[in-house]
Amino acid sequence: MGSRVRRPLLAVLAVVTAALAVTGCVSIPNAGPVLSYPVTEQTGGQNGQNLQFTGQLPGTDWTPQEIVRGFLIATAANQDQVAREYLAPGESTRWNPQQATTTYVYKTSPNVLSPVPPQPTAPAPGGATAKKSAPPPSATVEVNGTIQAILSTKDGTYAVPSASGPNSSSPQYFSLVKTGGEWRISLAPPVLLLTQTQFADDYDLRNLYFFDPNYHYLVPDPVYVPLQASAGLLTTRLVGYLQSPPGDWLAEGATQTAFPSGAKVTATLAEGLATVNVTGAISKAARAQMASQLLWTLVGSGQGGAQVTSVDLIVNGKQFEPASTNNPVETLSQASYGPATGAGATAAGQLVYYLDGAGNVYSNSVGVAGVAGQQTRVTTIGPGYSQIAVSQDGKYLAALASGNGDLYIGPLHGGRLLKQPGSGYTTLSWDPTDNLWSSTGANDQIFVIRAGAGLGSRQARPIEATVTSGAGPGSGVVSDEFTALQIAPDGVRVAMILDSDELQFGAIVWGPGTGPGLESVRIQLSFFNVSDFTSGFAGVTWYGADNVITLGGPGSTLTEYPVNGGTPTSQMLDQSVQSITASPGQALIAGVAKGQMIEASNLTGAWATIATGSGTPVKGISPTYPG
Repeated sequence: MGSRVRRPLLAVLAVVTAALAVTGCVSIPNAGPVLSYPVTEQTGGQNGQNLQFTGQLPGTDWTPQEIVRGFLIATAANQDQVAREYLAPGESTRWNPQQATTTYVYKTSPNVLSPVPPQPTAPAPGGATAKKSAPPPSATVEVNGTIQAILSTKDGTYAVPSASGPNSSSPQYFSLVKTGGEWRISLAPPVLLLTQTQFADDYDLRNLYFFDPNYHYLVPDPVYVPLQASAGLLTTRLVGYLQSPPGDWLAEGATQTAFPSGAKVTATLAEGLATVNVTGAISKAARAQMASQLLWTLVGSGQGGAQVTSVDLIVNGKQFEPASTNNPVETLSQASYGPATGAGATAAGQLVYYLDGAGNVYSNSVGVAGVAGQQTRVTTIGPGYSQIAVSQDGKYLAALASGNGDLYIGPLHGGRLLKQPGSGYTTLSWDPTDNLWSSTGANDQIFVIRAGAGLGSRQARPIEATVTSGAGPGSGVVSDEFTALQIAPDGVRVAMILDSDELQFGAIVWGPGTGPGLESVRIQLSFFNVSDFTSGFAGVTWYGADNVITLGGPGSTLTEYPVNGGTPTSQMLDQSVQSITASPGQALIAGVAKGQMIEASNLTGAWATIATGSGTPVKGISPTYPG
């Protein structure tokens, strides 16, 4: 196992869960929930309601410390009028909590230190002291503490600072004066200071949608928005966020926005209709792409519910009309218009592929209660293979040899499988552009092979991917045992198992020469990190645009993790699960002992053996959906 460059994860919660006998620890993501959660057996549901904090008016003869504490509680509770009672008259007029550019989230309650009195007044020339012009009593109170995370109001991103960085214990200073014999705040810093619990009470997750670099797929990017914001303000803020690519782990070439640089964008909301005006040099393609981003972001895309029911896009004074309809439309609603290849798009009745003991590759569809559909032999590759993967477009087949992990790739329908350079491959996953991704486990490597460039050609040879702990010059190269990986349906995000005990997410960033040249590729990891040091993880599969399912080993525990950091859901099966595969909108299918397969409509549903109409179990090794 290589030497690991640890990501700057400040909050790690270790728990022992008797029901599953695992030790789980979850660290804070850059766009996920504030409260860490344990890996526990459950059947869904939300986290319990947090206790609400209520501010109170300042009392008589309160000390500067008490004034600052009361002000912090009132602002955290969104009681602006109460908070203004803690401010001196001039500061009360100036102060606007909606203009705070940054929110600091502390691991625990921030420390409110004893006030620092001002320096004594210097004697006036000649020895006299200017007593008559002496200012009123004043003091400075410092508030500090270990920063859990920093939320930027500019783009809604939630970042975990480095433990040794300047924000690890960022001090904030409050100036106070005596007004009418009582201490009041004369200058408050332009930030919000919250505890984890207060942050969870005040903010909610919403999804922004950006495009992959080729503008073919929409990629969800969770951000935090204030719960107290009005629907109009929230709409304006979300539209503003779409004008620039994400500022988090999905940045630096991983995703793009269709909004042209320099375009002027305004948004209003009235009775559920969001009207977005855009002016500038905008192509026809960009107009349709902007409409897709707006619809998926504003209409029903947020975890907290939608307040926008339709969108009216006006480009340079002219109403945009989708090309998908022959009739003019007044609004762009989900019923009348949607992106052709959205992040949540699914293929109804998608086939599942699997091997039999003789090396035949079959396709099948699975109905309700585990009843198999038409089983079709697609090709024969011969015995000696332990795992297969089919490309998303159904053109290519990849197979791993048992024992040595040799990798073979070839056409799915006929043709010969060609052995690829190297050995020890452990996992297979195709992206939407027919690139095959594979890890080498103990060799600490991830390779990508461009099958679509021509098998056996220079472009199809394995290219090693670099894995970094983040974006930018401060990121470090990660050297781990990459046990498993799965590419998301959008081709941008990747779910990875590191050292068999850590679930991590990353964004794929292509370097120069992408396309036929394919020279370099990098995976930049997010801060979302889930560890299970007892049972570990034996596999991972994408369950939808925002969810993955892990297979716990050596037991048979399946756990669904929202990529945005929401509440996980687990189920322990009563039989030995050897593999798990999922696809958006499709049944979950697991490979179990004796070459049998089981399915369930969802993670908490009942599992049934996949069988023919007569009840004969269908035998299959390494069941997999395309991808």
